[in-house]
Amino acid sequence: MILLADTNVFIKYWRALAKSQKDEAAAEELETYRQIMSAHEVVTCGVVRAELLHGAISEKNYQQMDTALNRVPSKDLEGVDWNELGHQLYLYRTSGFTVPFTDAVIASIGMKYDIPVWANDKHFDMMKSVIPKLTVYRTEELVSD
Repeated sequence: MILLADTNVFIKYWRALAKSQKDEAAAEELETYRQIMSAHEVVTCGVVRAELLHGAISEKNYQQMDTALNRVPSKDLEGVDWNELGHQLYLYRTSGFTVPFTDAVIASIGMKYDIPVWANDKHFDMMKSVIPKLTVYRTEELVSD
């Protein structure tokens, strides 16, 4: 299965990677993420890439993230898709939900390409309640026993 990874997936993976040598819980979390990434094709999108690069703590860190992200296939919206995103945002708002624009973009890309979103963020659950076409998996749902 192909999964469109939300920003928090990459952040948690990289944090676990950085701490895994000294922290048993981080090593276990890293193994969970590696298991999922080896079982599924993970893709990203421009807004996730931009959020991650924005958070770089140094030029070296920026270059490391950029290099790593260049290895991950990317899916994105095209010109005509922005009207659909606008309609989705309208539906969220009129259903009483305020969602971050970046999360709405990620969800829209997932729906456009019929790719489940891998996210650990409550906003995706709210969006799915409004537009059931959106498929969302949390990390714990992707771990095989």
